[in-house]
Amino acid sequence: MKSSVLLAAGLCLAFAGTAAAQQGQNRNSTMRFREMDANRDGVITRQEWRGNDRSFRNHDWNGDGRLSGDEVRTGARRDARWDDRDFENSIDQEDDWTAERFRALDHNNDNRLSRGEWHANSELFTRADRNRDNYLSRPEFLGADDDDDRDDRFYDLDTNRDGRVVRDEWHGSTAVFNALDTNRDGVLTRTEAVGSEGGARDEFRSVDVNNDGVVSRAEWHWNAAAFDRLDANRDSRLTRQEWDNSPATILPQQTNAYRAGYERGRTDGIQAGKEDKPRVWDLEGQRELESADAGYQPNLGDRVQYQEGYRAGFRRGYREGFGR
Repeated sequence: MKSSVLLAAGLCLAFAGTAAAQQGQNRNSTMRFREMDANRDGVITRQEWRGNDRSFRNHDWNGDGRLSGDEVRTGARRDARWDDRDFENSIDQEDDWTAERFRALDHNNDNRLSRGEWHANSELFTRADRNRDNYLSRPEFLGADDDDDRDDRFYDLDTNRDGRVVRDEWHGSTAVFNALDTNRDGVLTRTEAVGSEGGARDEFRSVDVNNDGVVSRAEWHWNAAAFDRLDANRDSRLTRQEWDNSPATILPQQTNAYRAGYERGRTDGIQAGKEDKPRVWDLEGQRELESADAGYQPNLGDRVQYQEGYRAGFRRGYREGFGR
């Protein structure tokens, strides 16, 4: 009788161990970046991450120093943060990949997004446009089928800075890599990954969808506070003059470190934009955006907040320096 009980207990433990192993295998088979998860614990540390610090921060949504949960779940997206972000930073990005956002951007209701309806940077559009028809269908926008690693830009992926991304540097799925690799040479050039658009985008024209020379609240896709800051005469519409002459935005909740970083970043960005103007628009290719600590001193405050302000200021300054 005693041996039967021991045998049954042993079988239960064996089954439990097998079930746990199967659960672990299933978890790891569906997780993003699973080939980097060396110990197969479903968590990716900075030591396991194959890429630079900036790329890791792009994916560490909660800033806890490791990638876990939704951060490594296939199809998961970070929470949209439009309401607490500076518009200068927001317009160049898109992190709300929901059906509701798709409908809001689809102004002509043809169930696809043209480049004319797109406001964020062209690289995001290129990354999502799998069939290369210069339109984003609803499935392409939602991006649930294949991992296109929208959190990383070309500059983040190109870890050795040789101007191309090989498969070992790529973090998304093989299917997306192959779609971007138009000449099938196993390497992504900047043109293949980012697109061939040169020069600075005319952001005002991008947001002015009906091309009537003003941006109405119906055409606005960001938080109301940002619209109000730009709307100098409070007539509930934005002219190009209001857009171009908008003051630098420093929000009340931002720290002194952020403000100091913003001012230094804006100064450096203006200079970089002026230098690049005779050549090509290359905002994401600026090394300053990776370190983002030029001019930092400990007495200014928290270094991370300084870097956040620097990047925001640099992006704004680069546009000012490059010009329209």
